[in-house]
Amino acid sequence: MWQMIEVSVGSATHRGRFRLEGRQVVLEWRGGRVIDWCGSVRPEVVATLRLRQLVSRQTLAA
Repeated sequence: MWQMIEVSVGSATHRGRFRLEGRQVVLEWRGGRVIDWCGSVRPEVVATLRLRQLVSRQTLAA
């Protein structure tokens, strides 16, 4: 089941969705799909941090 997340970077709010597949977090956002190892950290924490990181990189590149 997909869960929605939001992160704020600067004055913009970015949305994505994630789900847990085994021990991996699958994150989908407007920039594509990313799969990241979850380990012992809660999946929503991993997804939020990863989305913030991806959005920040994209903002810097623009």
